[in-house]
Amino acid sequence: MPIGKPVGENKVEPQSKELAPATGSHDFEVIVPKYKLDDVVVNSHTKDEILSAIALRKDSEFVYKVLGFASTHKMSDKFVLNFYGEPGTGKTITAHAVAQAFGKDLLVVDYSQIESKYVGDTPKNLKKVFDFAKETDCVIFFDEADAILSRRVTNMTSATDTSVNQTRSVLLNILNDFSGILIFATNFISNYDPAFMRRIAKHIHFKLPDHDNRVALFKRYIPQALQAGLDLEAYAKAAHGLSAADIENVTLMAAFKAAYKQSTCLSEEDVLREIRNTLASKQANVKNEYTTTTKVVSKDYVEKQTGMVLE
Repeated sequence: MPIGKPVGENKVEPQSKELAPATGSHDFEVIVPKYKLDDVVVNSHTKDEILSAIALRKDSEFVYKVLGFASTHKMSDKFVLNFYGEPGTGKTITAHAVAQAFGKDLLVVDYSQIESKYVGDTPKNLKKVFDFAKETDCVIFFDEADAILSRRVTNMTSATDTSVNQTRSVLLNILNDFSGILIFATNFISNYDPAFMRRIAKHIHFKLPDHDNRVALFKRYIPQALQAGLDLEAYAKAAHGLSAADIENVTLMAAFKAAYKQSTCLSEEDVLREIRNTLASKQANVKNEYTTTTKVVSKDYVEKQTGMVLE
């Protein structure tokens, strides 16, 4: 087989639809869902949470009318989910799969796309997102949602602080009346404002893949024609601590290493080396993230800097 030719099945890319301008200089991106529920590789508990979340919408009439919860709870078509967990654990894939399960397109919203430097414009752009989704019957997907669901500013000192709080308030009001399907995803759920937490129907934690998940991921990301002779169990064991996205990249880098060697087979050592390299880089990143510096200063220095007299 010539080096440089694609091996295995070609990946189907999501189709984007042409849209009229919605926020002035930007268009909203509507995507035909790329993944199905069968494509979601997560542990059994998370998968059950995903399926039960979908049932919230599909079984709404049964719960409220047949089981009688209309007499104790306010009936609502609101369907707001929050996916949280480490990067690369399947949150975006699952958003696609949920939209596909409902037979709807996915409206992918990047907060930077609607944020404006002009006070008052961001809330207007936010309203346009929800109005557009209502018109087109799309599932709304906010990735990195902590950018918009973060805590409100309590001590406002600038027009920017005022704008942030105004945007948060507008979104809270929108969620009160919202009747569509909305999915948030974040790596930093601790940054969410508690008011938003209460307006989300279900929070689903996406954990790093367990051993069986990792085996399944290596099977998915290594073309079947190349799997003969490879110890996927050993790869899964060595890859403890890697995400699904990490494993996808590990297999691809091992394939490029094979191409570099002019080989049509994956080398077990190359796969293991890529696993070790990825783990090492993640560990280094964690160490850097939590580096703390301590500085000892004198009483006179503190008094001079703060203008206070210390006892």
